[in-house]
Amino acid sequence: MAQAEDRVKEELRREDAGRAVMAQDIFHYYKGLIGQMEIALPQLSSRVLLLSSAMGGEGTTEVVVGLGLTLAAGLGRKTAVIDCNSRDPEIHKRFGVDDVGLDEHLKGILPLEQALVNTTVPNLYVMPLGAGLTSLARIDRDKFKGMVARLRDKFEYVLIDTAAVGVNPEASTLCDMVDGVVLVVRHGGTRREVLRRAKDMVERSGGRILGAVLNKRKFPIPEFLYRRL
Repeated sequence: MAQAEDRVKEELRREDAGRAVMAQDIFHYYKGLIGQMEIALPQLSSRVLLLSSAMGGEGTTEVVVGLGLTLAAGLGRKTAVIDCNSRDPEIHKRFGVDDVGLDEHLKGILPLEQALVNTTVPNLYVMPLGAGLTSLARIDRDKFKGMVARLRDKFEYVLIDTAAVGVNPEASTLCDMVDGVVLVVRHGGTRREVLRRAKDMVERSGGRILGAVLNKRKFPIPEFLYRRL
């Protein structure tokens, strides 16, 4: 376990290289966030979570990657990260893999096993968006639901990265297919009324808000907001 923790701390240090913050602190903050999510969803052996934000530039992909690294390498949980950010897909760039995955699988070009990329991080798999998927409105909901069901059978955690639901309403189309939604909030930059509109949009789409992550602070991140928005 010590070697696994050292590895995830090194990965997190690279993710936050521009910050004056110790990887040890980041690692423990992500562990705390995971603990809160497990309290919110206590009966599930496999958890499917969607992460989004009220506005662009909040750092959602950063939090998704941090959670994935901590779950997989730090806690030994088999984890899949699915890129559904049709506005600015980054998962393939973060892990240095080809932008092939979700779009090709939903079109029947690739089976699920080939759409998932086994990364160099133990227990961590990623599914890039794919170059042809430019709008979530084009997703076949039945096929996507079927994919989520199969992922649930294979992984302990499935993390879905989406564009900001507050300015890209199409991202809300996935909210009713997951166990919970976590909103990423930029410290000192997101107005409460904008955040509330995003929350209302998620709930109108049938999603369950678990809480929010306060990101981009001047000291260790993230901080889970225990109260509901």
